[in-house]
Amino acid sequence: MAHGASQRLIWAVDLLGVRPGDRVLEVGCGHGVAVTLVAERLDGGRIVALDRSKTMIAMARRRNAEHVDAGRAELVAVALEDADLGDERFDKVFAVHVAAFWRQAERTLGVVRAHLAPGGALYLFSQSPGWSSPEAARSFAAGVAGVLHEHGFAVEDVRVGDLRPPAVAVIARPA
Repeated sequence: MAHGASQRLIWAVDLLGVRPGDRVLEVGCGHGVAVTLVAERLDGGRIVALDRSKTMIAMARRRNAEHVDAGRAELVAVALEDADLGDERFDKVFAVHVAAFWRQAERTLGVVRAHLAPGGALYLFSQSPGWSSPEAARSFAAGVAGVLHEHGFAVEDVRVGDLRPPAVAVIARPA
């Protein structure tokens, strides 16, 4: 496992259930820790990771040089809405606390819908120091689920991770 991975990221990537041949898109990859956790599980699949920050992508590339060189990981400094993903389709799209999914949902979710493979799923993860209980996390997740529903996604599952503070995952597919 990757050095320096938080319990939240380990929980999130475990919940993704990455299979060796999966095509995965991460939105907002930061330092690339989740990229490492996903790429370690791939054999024939690949992860494309996006981040608006060139600095974060540079750090993520250094962390994941082995996976980039092997063709398992591609890291791009670009916002999801501006990414040129061509006709690429992903089995799993995920983001960890990327507010654009609930604040700019129409544009962001439109891009996700266009690039999800048939049967593919969107995984949105979040954690807030202000969540003192699983109920607070569930309340946040309910709001995210409502936004997804309003934009044509069917929420398949909501999970609350037993972490401190609690973390949530909202899993959805296009309706």
